[in-house]
Amino acid sequence: MRILLVSLIWISLSSRAQNQALFCKASEEVVFSFQLKNKKWAFVCKEKNDSYLVYRYGSSQKIELQYPAVLDSSSWKKFMLQAYSRGGGVQNAAMQFAFLSFTNNGVEYEVYETWEAEGNSETCGIRVMQQNKTSELRGLLKSRKGYLYKLNESGIPKSE
Repeated sequence: MRILLVSLIWISLSSRAQNQALFCKASEEVVFSFQLKNKKWAFVCKEKNDSYLVYRYGSSQKIELQYPAVLDSSSWKKFMLQAYSRGGGVQNAAMQFAFLSFTNNGVEYEVYETWEAEGNSETCGIRVMQQNKTSELRGLLKSRKGYLYKLNESGIPKSE
């Protein structure tokens, strides 16, 4: 029984490492990542020297979308960040959220994470908006790594 449990943990960790290697290069670090209910993965990575920021989406076998295509210092300005944090616990309705958005070929994408003290609720996922239609792809919280809110201290343009 113990061997089975150790094997399952090892498989889970090695699967996460393989996904990270596919979605983030050796010169990059994961800012925020999670698996979606559709078994696809979303990664926001940055070059370790902050040279660029990149979003990648796909299956564990293949990257289906990378934005932007050109990875250079201009990438930071191709994203918009909306982030907010309020402390004070439940009595003050503490919350924190971050929305990272970009537009690619006329389709708007919004990667998000939210937390509210009331009910201790958390969410992460992707909203895809195209021609007045919005699709929501919910992330699996157990697979989440990193915090999108940390980009609040970066050079990404802020939205109001």
